[in-house]
Amino acid sequence: MLGESDGTRGDATIEQVGRRRTFTSTLQLAIILAIVQAPMRSAVGQAAGAPLGCAAPARLSLLLDATFIMAYIYAAYRAYKYVKFLDRQSWTQIAAVGSWLVLLAAALDVAEDIRLWSDFGSGPCADLSAGWLTWLMRATFLVGAVILAVCLLATSRFGQRKWYGVEPASPATFRRAKRDNKDAGRLVITCSGGGIRSASFCLGALQLLRECELYDKASTVIGVSGGGYMAAAFHVLRRTCADPFSPGSPELARLRRQTRYLLSGGRAMFRAALSVLFGLVVNLLLIGIMLRAIAWVLGWFLADQKVITSGLHVDWRPDDSWYFVGLSVFLLAVSALMFLIEKVWDRWARMPDSVRMILNWIGNLTLRYGVPVAVLLLGVPGGLYLLGKIPDGSSDLPSLLLALVDPTKQGVASFGALVVVLIGLGKSVWNGLTVEAATGFRQRLLVFARTKLAPWAGSAIIVVAAIIVLLRWTGGYATDPSYQEDWNVALVLAAIALAIKLLTDANRTSLHSFYRERLSRAFLVTRKENGAAVALDYHLRLRYSDWAKPVAGGPQLVIAGVANVDDPDFVPTERDCVPFVFDPEQIGIVGDRSLPDGGRRVTDDYEREADVLKREVTVPAAMAISGAAFSPLTGRANARTRPVRLLLAVLNARLGVWLPNPYWNNRAEAAFPDRHGFVPKVRRYVGSVIDKPGPYRLLHEAVGSPSMYERRIYVTDGGHYDNLGLVEALRRKPAQVIVIDASNDVEDRFTALAEAIATARMDHGIEVDLDPSPMIRGTKPRADRAWAYGVATHPREDGEEKPCTTEVFFVKAVLAGHLEWDLEQYAVEHDDFPRRTTGDQSYDEWDFEAYRSLGYSIARSLTDHTKAHARLFEM
Repeated sequence: MLGESDGTRGDATIEQVGRRRTFTSTLQLAIILAIVQAPMRSAVGQAAGAPLGCAAPARLSLLLDATFIMAYIYAAYRAYKYVKFLDRQSWTQIAAVGSWLVLLAAALDVAEDIRLWSDFGSGPCADLSAGWLTWLMRATFLVGAVILAVCLLATSRFGQRKWYGVEPASPATFRRAKRDNKDAGRLVITCSGGGIRSASFCLGALQLLRECELYDKASTVIGVSGGGYMAAAFHVLRRTCADPFSPGSPELARLRRQTRYLLSGGRAMFRAALSVLFGLVVNLLLIGIMLRAIAWVLGWFLADQKVITSGLHVDWRPDDSWYFVGLSVFLLAVSALMFLIEKVWDRWARMPDSVRMILNWIGNLTLRYGVPVAVLLLGVPGGLYLLGKIPDGSSDLPSLLLALVDPTKQGVASFGALVVVLIGLGKSVWNGLTVEAATGFRQRLLVFARTKLAPWAGSAIIVVAAIIVLLRWTGGYATDPSYQEDWNVALVLAAIALAIKLLTDANRTSLHSFYRERLSRAFLVTRKENGAAVALDYHLRLRYSDWAKPVAGGPQLVIAGVANVDDPDFVPTERDCVPFVFDPEQIGIVGDRSLPDGGRRVTDDYEREADVLKREVTVPAAMAISGAAFSPLTGRANARTRPVRLLLAVLNARLGVWLPNPYWNNRAEAAFPDRHGFVPKVRRYVGSVIDKPGPYRLLHEAVGSPSMYERRIYVTDGGHYDNLGLVEALRRKPAQVIVIDASNDVEDRFTALAEAIATARMDHGIEVDLDPSPMIRGTKPRADRAWAYGVATHPREDGEEKPCTTEVFFVKAVLAGHLEWDLEQYAVEHDDFPRRTTGDQSYDEWDFEAYRSLGYSIARSLTDHTKAHARLFEM
């Protein structure tokens, strides 16, 4: 039931539930692979003694056995790690013995498979047994599995109660997080999201605040997305320059040359194209491997059951038997039966909650696996039947789809055309998603086509192409002996999968690395002794725990992102995310009170877990992650991007990053301390490389089902939760907050501010009283001013006589009053100023200067106001 899981009740920690789910999912995979092997082993047994006909099922069974071996090794390892995590009595050592026995059984299993492989050839059929070796392997595996099962039972809550008479205390708590009080009574500055538009605007505002010494007075600067670019740039430059980005400075002059930071020059565009192509090729290879493996097993099974015979003839009832149809819908029937039992029982008697939970668990499990089984066993033969009816030489759409997988020049050309079409659709979708608002019928129609029609068209093309490939390969394996006997295909597929695992990971195939490098080279600058401003060397590890700390008494740097999660137990409907904050001391999840404690980790330790070379949690990495607006998973914006999720994932339009879940390995002591000595360092290095996120994470991005319990979480743009950074600022309970907002809201609506106010109230009980009406233009030529003042009231805590309050100074990128002549002229020539679309990240020097100057002017109008000046400087 929603809201009643072990994690939400506190009966288990997030990590405990996650480790248990990881183990059970791996165990389920191993069981499925064992079940899939059964008909092949049965076919070999029935063909024993025959001169031909057993090689295909026997060797295919051995191939499946290889994946089964890997699955049960992982299951045994995760069972041991789960028992070790529970740390009860001395069962960890016993579980270690069980896992080692399973590993020994796996080695014997591999030896058995190698020996049996050569037994199946042109000679008479052999038995799928290697005599004493097989029995030794089975006995070893059984003993190891029993030991692990006993350990799991003994360390469970049930085992502790029954065997030891101990009632385990609830390990999780839901108390209000303790604050370090660094921001109490201080000033916090926030820089909103908005790409290069916000970076330029925030630069001007920060310049003015630094001149007024308000920047140095602040305890924290919070950056979101594009605002994070400039917040980080200001902070990093202060290490070598007390007056960063001052007028006429070399670093400001250099920054003006970097306004096309993403694609500045032919080499950058070439590297961007290669980054997209690299990830696209890897994604297509992974999809191809999966489809080929499914088609191989499914094709043999359908042929063995005589459902598909030569000529793609489909018989749903071979030998007039209903066995195949019954097998196809058996799991779905069990799921329906569980539902029926619950309803009938509930009609005549009260059903215990424990029984209801068991029935629901069985029903959900059988439904989860019953749907794909029914689709594959019934849908694939049906699709092959329809394809078999397509006449040769037809020019209709199905014939064109057949050409996509035809191994001819026409097929290659068709596949290339498919890629081009998908890229074109992806570009169109990107242009539509980055339009924050549309005015006029024609523009609204264009946005509708880009955001509604194009995404579904792209996803439909991908799905149809995958279905055609699966059908053609399945038909080949069911009817063509040359398909069944080409065992080199398995070797090639295994080699490709191994190469992908060794050479790359889900983060490396994304565009994050390219994006991170471009941001670093454009914005992170140092001033040399000779007065030159140069980019920091990209190979330097700007560890967040070090480089984000306060410099020369100034503020610390905090970057806001979101962790995408889809747990209705923890996040409201359609939110799909929780805040993820990069802080120099503690990093992690800082959600509302519904989340248990333990979501933040010591940053220094977390950096070592994320990557042994300490590259994943750095200042440029945080900048890129917080600006990862273009991703398949987008938190609160998922309603807009959900139709295009599959298209973005396949096309490698992915800027988000998979990071370790901070709820995992959260200990009082360092979970990943520095290692000394050659062997410990090598072990840590190898373990870190192997532990990188793999293809399974890509599937999560494509279908959108990340969980708070997962070992890794997908972190993206902080604007997917709060584009202003105001909620995070208020959570710290400072005395004052200056919000620099360059969000592209519809004029006079202040949507980002409204969402932040509502979120602060919902998540933290903070009431914000701020009236932006002086900033509304309405029927006037200009708004009266471009800033507003408000007060945030925090819930009263124990020991407080009265609630804590925070003054909020809200600065917005709007045209108000009389501006400098160059800004007035720029506004005349650019109708969209200052609301240029975020989709355009290529500014020239005039664009950059206009937004910078506007930020400076509006910030000055705030500090020059008598009452605002008195409030800001009297603290």
